[in-house]
Amino acid sequence: MRMRKKRFEHGIYHALVVFPDVVYPFRMLVAGQWVRGRRAYDAALRRAFRRYGPGRYGYSLSLYRALFHLVGSLLILFSAAFLSEYFLGSEFALYIVLALTALFISFQEFYLQRRLYRQLWRKGVFDWATWMMPIGLYLFTHLR
Repeated sequence: MRMRKKRFEHGIYHALVVFPDVVYPFRMLVAGQWVRGRRAYDAALRRAFRRYGPGRYGYSLSLYRALFHLVGSLLILFSAAFLSEYFLGSEFALYIVLALTALFISFQEFYLQRRLYRQLWRKGVFDWATWMMPIGLYLFTHLR
C-alpha cells in the first residue's frame, strides 16, 4: 500500500510500519516467478484489495499483521516494566508509561494511520484492540 505523503518514507515510523511487509515469509507467484518479502506482500495485498475491496486486507493478511501488533505490544509491555522498575524504581511509573503508550497507540491508529495510509476505521479498531489486549490483560491482573 502506498502512502499519501512522501516525507515519511524514510523515517523510523515508516520503517516500523512496513517491517511486516519486508519480512513477509510466504511466497507468491509474481510475473511467473516465485518471490518472498516485500514483492510477495504487495502481490498478496493487491489480491486482497481486488477480492475484498480497497483497504480490506482479508483474514490472512489481517492475522499476519495482527501478529506483529501483538509482538510489538508485548515488547512495549516488557520494556516499560523493565524501564520503570530499574530506572524509575516505581510501579506507579509503569502505569504512567502504559497510559502514555495507550495514548500514543490511539493517536497512531486513529489519526496517523488514517491520514498517512488511508486505513479504514474497522482495521484501526482491530489493530488498536490487538495492541491494547496484552496491556489491558496486564493491568486487569495487577490492579486491585
